Amino acid sequence: MQKLLKDFYIFAQLFKLMSIIQQVNHKNIYFFGLVLLSIALPTSLFLMSISQFILMINWLWEANFRNKIQVLKNRKGVLLIISIFILHIVGLIYSTDLKYAINDIRIKLPLLILPLVIGTSENLDSKKLKILFLFLISSVTISAFISSAALFGLIDVEINDIRDISLFISHIRFALLVNMSIFSLWYFLFFDRSKISLFEKILYSIISIWLFVFLFLLQSLTGIAIVFILGTILFCVWISYRKLMFAKFFAVAIVVFLITFAGVYLRNCIVSFYEIEEIDTKKLEKRTANGNLYSHNYKSNQIENGNFVELYICNKELGKEWNQKSEYKFDGLDKKNQEIKYTLIRYLSSLGLRKDSTGISKLSKSDISMIENGYANHIFKNKFSIYPRIYQVIWEFDYYINGGNPSGHSVTQRLEYLKVGIVIIKNNFLIGVGTGDVQNSFDIQYEKSNSILQKKYRRRAHNQFVTFFIAFGLLGFLWIMFAIIYPIIIEKKYRNYFFLIFILIVLVSFLNEDTLETQAGITFFTFFYSLLMFGISEDYLLSKKN
Repeated sequence: MQKLLKDFYIFAQLFKLMSIIQQVNHKNIYFFGLVLLSIALPTSLFLMSISQFILMINWLWEANFRNKIQVLKNRKGVLLIISIFILHIVGLIYSTDLKYAINDIRIKLPLLILPLVIGTSENLDSKKLKILFLFLISSVTISAFISSAALFGLIDVEINDIRDISLFISHIRFALLVNMSIFSLWYFLFFDRSKISLFEKILYSIISIWLFVFLFLLQSLTGIAIVFILGTILFCVWISYRKLMFAKFFAVAIVVFLITFAGVYLRNCIVSFYEIEEIDTKKLEKRTANGNLYSHNYKSNQIENGNFVELYICNKELGKEWNQKSEYKFDGLDKKNQEIKYTLIRYLSSLGLRKDSTGISKLSKSDISMIENGYANHIFKNKFSIYPRIYQVIWEFDYYINGGNPSGHSVTQRLEYLKVGIVIIKNNFLIGVGTGDVQNSFDIQYEKSNSILQKKYRRRAHNQFVTFFIAFGLLGFLWIMFAIIYPIIIEKKYRNYFFLIFILIVLVSFLNEDTLETQAGITFFTFFYSLLMFGISEDYLLSKKN
């Protein structure tokens, strides 16, 4: 009830704000709806819905449907994007789980509303587009500060995983918005032809640096990779406008250095992971200092920081000593719902300690807290480094290759999703399984294949391309790709800075996430696609800044 009252209060304040606009007209309300949506994207699912409701009501209230129909006839791209929504409606015909399908249709409503409204409304000029982006950037920046405060314990929020610091939307979608904000700021700094003040230059620079740093705090490998790859390309374009050969040579040297540094750093991470101390199994001690027997699993290759995990384990001493130090019982679960005894064993191994009473006695209070929170390696204490995230990915692959269960491991369990997804595609190649049966198809195939994944981790593809193929088959997949790509050609957006940045960010996200299967994801995609494809009056080409 309290949340409902809060939502109604926000709703009332929004309409109060609308009522005080000096000249209330459809153009102002339209722009207000876009501004509100820009603010809502990183902060509120509720406001996302309200902003689209405002845009749709204003569009209907404005009427002038004859002109809007004529616009639709002339802009085939708008109808193509809307056709993706219609395809989801068609997919209802052969769906068995109508409840799931109808909910999916509800989530996909932005595919109908935003192209229709933005595609038939008056284009925004450069000034209004910049205002929209500045509202987005401000909202993203404030959200990033709030997330950082949560990470460092300044806000009373339980953080069991780095992903939990994204308090409003999923960390993956939030990282995409951070990317969009960074590249927008770089356009205003380096490519915008309009003059900006020194204060703006300093402010935009500080914010872009902060958001870049925040990607490391968020440990978003996808977000960081996008910044480096697209940033390198943009840097090369910007330098191409410089007249001095020395400047160009220096720039090329910087790019080569950064690429080399990244490659060497990644290689060193991998090499360091596999730097393992040789063990003579014949010389392993059999008893602890207290005379209890150790267990040694010589066949296990599982390691933490180069130390074998399944050597020198004495569960008798571990259980007794741990239960005296923590309220989380040795045979229970940690805050990530993992068996705490295995988290403890891996953590001790990461420190090079034996898994006995002596090893536990050397743990600090912060170590105990880390284990309770589900962290299996002491390197995760460092919140300012990307290395722990890279280490985690390497560890996941090593564990998976050596026969470990990928359940709960965000990267390697995706390989299992893809395996199952490919089988489903083969069995439903032409028209797919329908709008509502994607999850059901996965559930059934997991059982048929006796998947090693635990049931709570048996999820969908986490790859938007695969999800489209499963839902609508080859025919539907090809149509969706055509509906997304062909408007770029007919609207000539292939040289537009903002659109290119946006579509590249989205396509990369499609590779490792079902980007369009959540409200935040589909709204992000449809809003920017519609706005940058149909809603702006200038081309925003890459050109030398005055």
